[in-house]
Amino acid sequence: MIERRKNIRAKKNIPLKLADTAFDIITETVDISSSGVYCRVTRNLMPMSKIEVVLLVPGKDASSPTRKIRCKGVVVRTEPAIIKYADKAHYNIAIFFTDISKKDQKIAEDYVASGNLDPAEIQISQ
Repeated sequence: MIERRKNIRAKKNIPLKLADTAFDIITETVDISSSGVYCRVTRNLMPMSKIEVVLLVPGKDASSPTRKIRCKGVVVRTEPAIIKYADKAHYNIAIFFTDISKKDQKIAEDYVASGNLDPAEIQISQ
């Protein structure tokens, strides 16, 4: 398989809210980049679904505030997730940010590239 991602991704779990007029979903990221997120939800979101995204990005250290990123995205991939002992269906979804401010994109980029990440949590894609 050819890797198409161009941004560094970090396997970090940070709070995430997904919404449209029919739902609000609170979850957390599985991984994050400056161009999108991968997460698990209990609702089947079809590819090409347009959604609102809110991320709570931790500060660099205890004295730095948590930053809120608000943007729009589109679901680019949905896969059923198999979870033992789950009473609901789960889905792994990939979301591409379609409308994100340069400032918020920089916050995500800085977080992914920050020194508080374990090198094993960073994946460089070409």
